[in-house]
Amino acid sequence: MRRSHPSWPRPASRLSVLALTALVAVIVTACSSVSSDAATVGGKQITRGSLDGELRDIASNDTYLKRVESQEPVRGTGRGTFDASFTALVLTRQIVFQIVHDDIVRRRLVVAPEDLAAARAAVSQRVGGDQVLNAFAKPYQDTLVRRSAEVSVLLFSLLNQGTPEKASHAYYDAHQDEFAQACVSHILLGSKEEADATKARLDKGEDFGAVAKSASKDTGSASKGGDLGCYGRDNQLVPEFAQAMFSQPVGQVGAPVQTQFGFHLILVRSRNTPPYDQVAAQVREKAVAAGQDRLSTWFNEVIDKTKISVNPRYGHFDKKGPNSQVVPPQAPTTVSRTPSPAGQTPAPGGGAPGGAPGPNSGG
Repeated sequence: MRRSHPSWPRPASRLSVLALTALVAVIVTACSSVSSDAATVGGKQITRGSLDGELRDIASNDTYLKRVESQEPVRGTGRGTFDASFTALVLTRQIVFQIVHDDIVRRRLVVAPEDLAAARAAVSQRVGGDQVLNAFAKPYQDTLVRRSAEVSVLLFSLLNQGTPEKASHAYYDAHQDEFAQACVSHILLGSKEEADATKARLDKGEDFGAVAKSASKDTGSASKGGDLGCYGRDNQLVPEFAQAMFSQPVGQVGAPVQTQFGFHLILVRSRNTPPYDQVAAQVREKAVAAGQDRLSTWFNEVIDKTKISVNPRYGHFDKKGPNSQVVPPQAPTTVSRTPSPAGQTPAPGGGAPGGAPGPNSGG
């Protein structure tokens, strides 16, 4: 009953460029230009060395790279080359991360240990889990987490609702229903007639678990008496099933629900809202998503006042229209990787896993 949700982002608006807290972005680029800069942002350098360093970190994580390549061209046509449009997309994110960092410093905001802990959980979820995140080099993991934490700390500052912890608590208190969880069992039948007949048996008192084991076409859950486990509202179940799960009375078998898989007899065993401490990371994510409009307003104001230049090898920075982004050069369509001098290890920096656009994509 799960649906896949391809989520590799392209910047559709200034908001999407700014909402760095949401699925994934990667820098995979380098160049042979004489300049040592990939870009400058308000006088601050984004070096080619940092891009090379991030390239090595990304390329070393096969699982993550394959996930990205399934949704967005990454590599160029030649050996050791990378798609110029993709490079421009992620260089845009690196520029925005630099702008965020500069404002964090200007406002004298502190990124606390709890901010980093929340950011790590968010980044892990976006890149595909702890196993994928841990496959990156440790310094690069720290960079991704720090970027995500800085975005959320800045956002909470813009909202003027106290510390991130206080703002998250306030959001939880006002939106508890969003964090409800339902534990559910089902019996899957092939036709409406079968579902009605089975429902009649249950209404007469037959045991739900026993009927599920003998009649359900979902063999995975049938062996467990129809038990599917517990889900929050942010689940990936088909919508008809999810709607019934959060609307049916608890403890009663509802009318048959039709989905693409067949007809379901659903038993909601329990439904409750966990205490704040159990869903703190999720609450923070939702609070961040809810503040995206304010973050977008801030970005629009700051980007117009910030002097940004991009190495022509990567394109140019365009502030016009709904997008503020690096526009790649018309040609070539790929950029080559220039190895760093022997013994030199560029510091990670730039667009990265953990940046993603749109509401509820952030971190």
